[in-house]
Amino acid sequence: MSVFVMPAATARHPKRRGAAKACAFGALGVAAATLVFNSKSLDAFFAAGSNHIGQPGPTRFAGHFVEVDELPRGAVCRAAYGDQGERPEWDPLPQWRGEKSYHPTRELQADENRQWYHFDAEGKSLGHLAQAIALTMRGKDSPLYDPIRDVGAFVVVTNCEKVRVSGRKYHYKLYFRNLSFQPGHMQVERFRQLQKRFPERIIMRSVWGSMPKTPSCRRIFKDRLKLFVGPNHLYYHKDPVEYPMHTVKDVTHTQNLRPQERIEHFFTRLYPRKVKRAAASGKVLAVQRLDKYKEFVKAQYEDMGEKATDVSLDDIKVQAQEDRYSKVYTDAGGANAKVVKPETRVWPGSNIPRKKVSSNKPSQR
Repeated sequence: MSVFVMPAATARHPKRRGAAKACAFGALGVAAATLVFNSKSLDAFFAAGSNHIGQPGPTRFAGHFVEVDELPRGAVCRAAYGDQGERPEWDPLPQWRGEKSYHPTRELQADENRQWYHFDAEGKSLGHLAQAIALTMRGKDSPLYDPIRDVGAFVVVTNCEKVRVSGRKYHYKLYFRNLSFQPGHMQVERFRQLQKRFPERIIMRSVWGSMPKTPSCRRIFKDRLKLFVGPNHLYYHKDPVEYPMHTVKDVTHTQNLRPQERIEHFFTRLYPRKVKRAAASGKVLAVQRLDKYKEFVKAQYEDMGEKATDVSLDDIKVQAQEDRYSKVYTDAGGANAKVVKPETRVWPGSNIPRKKVSSNKPSQR
């Protein structure tokens, strides 16, 4: 017995499902009538029953229906197998992606078991320093880190007044505060003003801006951040570990310059281009000088006439140099030439010479 099956694309289409079912029943009726009344006309009904070579192919009716001997099987549901056997056992190994074998305990998360780190803010960039402090307090760099457990450390920051910012932020970075939360009570301060009055608050605001605004991070921020002005602090008895400050970015004079004015930009971008252009122009100049030298030698040989056969190139150069000297001497007037000394302009009432000073270039002494 053959079964007509609709393709999956047609069966899944919401607008064509009803029409496909109707066509399926209609095709079954037509096929049954054809088998009963006229079995010879069945070959004409199979429009796609043979391939392009002429050999018989899979039995396929005209349209979107395929005749198969049995329905396809698959692990769609338990009933798809029927009485043909039990469902094969599921093998979990190909789907295994690892499992968590360890979680920090409550005892390990106690404050007496937390590590203490010391940060030296001298010469460091404010943003990079705040990021490092926030990650350390949250425990993101700890091998015991767990998203729902707290294994962060305490942080002691010294030299808060020596933290730096790049560019014009020293003069133009603003800090707003309104402790009374009333209109017109907003206080605005610049970075340089706040650094003189309350330097710890600069790092405090930056670290809080680098942390998620959650209740746990609020507790971490209030309990574990210790800020001090100067190189000393109050937690030497905790024996804090020196944080590797070489991993935090420094603020140098180069960062205050535009990218195209930095020495790195010159050696990586501009200098290779200049070398390439100089090499290309050098090749062009070499070709031009060779052409001029050929023209010069040719003109000298033509002027010397028959004497050129016994003269070398060095003799030609010497003769050309002497001719040039004699021409300059003749143009200047020869032996009767008068040397005119230019008049020196001096300041009135003195012998101090007047020199032209440009406003764009410094005066040369």
